[in-house]
Amino acid sequence: MKTIKVYAAIIGGGASGLMCACVASKRNRDKKIVVIERDNRVGKKILVSGNSRCNLTNLCASINNYHTDFESGVIFLLENYPPQKVIDYFNSIGLLSKADNENRVYPLSKQSSAVLSVLRNELKRNGVDEICDTKVNSIEKNKEGYIVKCDDKTILAQKVVIATGGNNNYAQKVVGDTYSAAKSIGHTLSALSPSLSPVKVKKNIKALKGIRAQGKVSAVINGEVIKSECGEIQFGADSLSGICVFNLSREINKADKGGIFVELLTDYSFEEIKSMLQNRVKLIGNDSVQEIFCGLFHKNIGIAMLKDSNIDTSTCANNLSQKDINSLASTIYKWVFPCVKSNDFSTAQVTCGGIKGSEIDPQTLQSKKANNIYICGEAINVDGDCGGYNLQFAFSSGMCVGEQL
Repeated sequence: MKTIKVYAAIIGGGASGLMCACVASKRNRDKKIVVIERDNRVGKKILVSGNSRCNLTNLCASINNYHTDFESGVIFLLENYPPQKVIDYFNSIGLLSKADNENRVYPLSKQSSAVLSVLRNELKRNGVDEICDTKVNSIEKNKEGYIVKCDDKTILAQKVVIATGGNNNYAQKVVGDTYSAAKSIGHTLSALSPSLSPVKVKKNIKALKGIRAQGKVSAVINGEVIKSECGEIQFGADSLSGICVFNLSREINKADKGGIFVELLTDYSFEEIKSMLQNRVKLIGNDSVQEIFCGLFHKNIGIAMLKDSNIDTSTCANNLSQKDINSLASTIYKWVFPCVKSNDFSTAQVTCGGIKGSEIDPQTLQSKKANNIYICGEAINVDGDCGGYNLQFAFSSGMCVGEQL
C-alpha cells in the first residue's frame, strides 16, 4: 500500500475544502498540502450550485439565515469572514462577481465553472495536489500527527482538515456516509435529514408537472403553521419545489405529520375570494365550471382545485351550490398538500444535522476531540436558507481553517 507524507491533508474537495487549501497553501508554500476527494474530480457540487451559476454568497447573510447548534461559531465567522471578505478573496484570485437585486452574489460570467476554475488555478499555483477517487476510512493518531487510512493508500499528515460535506450529493443524485473520518476520532452527530429539497406530496399532481406560479407557501406541522415563504412555486409530478418550498423542506422532512398550505391569491381574503367566485359564476352562466379560472390560474391548476373541492369538472358554472362555492373558495384560499416525511438525500442541496457544534472550537474550528484536526463546511451541524448562505458558510469556514494551518 502506497504511503504519502504531507504537512496537511484536507479531506473533501468541495467548497470549504478547496477554499481551505487555497488559503493554507499560500501561507505554507514550503509545505506539502493535499486535497483528498472520494469522487473522480473536485468541486462537482460547486458546478451545479445556483442552477449552474453558483450563488457564492449573500450580502445580507446573518445568523437568522442559519439553523445550527453552533451559533457562536457561525456568528464568529460572519463577523470575521463576512460576505465582502469572501468576495474580495475571489477577486484577488481572478473572479469578478456581482450582486443581484436580492443581494445574491454570482460570478460576473454567471458560470459556476468560473468559481471552480479560479480555485483550482490557485491550488495549482501553490503546488497543492488533488488526490481523487480516494475514500478516507479512518483517522488514527501517531507520534508525528495522524495516519489517514484510505482504501489503497495511507497518508501521514501533521494536520488534518475534515471538509467532507453532508450526506447529500445532488450533483450526481447519489449519497454516502461522509462522516466516517469524523466518527473515527470520536465525534458524534446530530440527527441527519435532507434540506433545501423538493417536498413530496401525498396526492397525484402529475397534471401539474412543469407549471410555475407565484404565491405563498406555509409549512404546517401537527396542524400548526411554523414557517411561511413567498416566491415561485414549481409543481412536479409528485412534489412541490422552488426556493420558497426549499426553505420549508427542513421542517417537513423531519415531521411525521407535515403539510404545506399553498396560497396563490395572497392579496385576497377568504370572503373576497368567495365574492369573486360568485361574480364569475354569474358571468359564465351555462359554460363549464372550468371557465371560472380563465384569466386567473393555469387551466390545470383550476382543474386540480375543482377536484380537491369535490366538484365535477364537467358541470356548468350556474349549477354550483353555495356549498360548492364555499368549498372552492376554501381550496383557493389555502390549498392543502399533505406531505411525505423524507430521508432521501439525493435531491437535497444540503444536509440538516452533522458534527455537533459543542465538539468544535467556535473561533478556530479545531476539533475538541483531537489537536490539529479541524472541521469546516457542511460536515458541521449548520444548514442555511436558500440564497447563497450555505456557500458563504462553506467559504468562510474554509478561510478560517486555512489560516489556522
